[in-house]
Amino acid sequence: MRDDEKKGGAPDKGTPNIAVRIGAFLTPVFIAMAVLAAMAGCAIVVLIGASVTMRYFAFAPFRFTEEIVGLLMTAAFFLALPLVTLRADHVRVLVLVSALPERARIWAHRLSALFGAAFCLWFLALCLPWLEFAIDRNIKTEVGRLLLYPWMALLPLSMALSVVAFLLGASSQFQRNKTG
Repeated sequence: MRDDEKKGGAPDKGTPNIAVRIGAFLTPVFIAMAVLAAMAGCAIVVLIGASVTMRYFAFAPFRFTEEIVGLLMTAAFFLALPLVTLRADHVRVLVLVSALPERARIWAHRLSALFGAAFCLWFLALCLPWLEFAIDRNIKTEVGRLLLYPWMALLPLSMALSVVAFLLGASSQFQRNKTG
């Protein structure tokens, strides 16, 4: 018990709880990852544009375009996922939830956040053996001969951060602080 609670006073409302502190620390990290995702999207457009230009003017498209575009697309998705999860900007169907009373809506939101976190943990557990396999075997792409494990490392990183984002979303204190 804190001193102000021992004296019968209310807890100090000026000190943010752990969820708010974690959210404040991770939000810039998530934003930086989303910026990298946007840069990956721009790189996809540039690569495809350059490849098409090479095809029609030099009659020789880049051989590696499809591989790199696939890697960049996957990277863009998994880099953006933690911020989208934190802000709850996923595509959601709320027909049933919107019909619930406010208290039930809060619990439905928390339950969905726990299911989301459980899925991310499961996906994380599935990613790690594949990442370890790619590192051990030094696996590379077929045409570009790019190492795959740096790209594959984004998946477990994204899933771990998305678990944190889901749990922060389930925290009522974090939600209240985020909305005002």
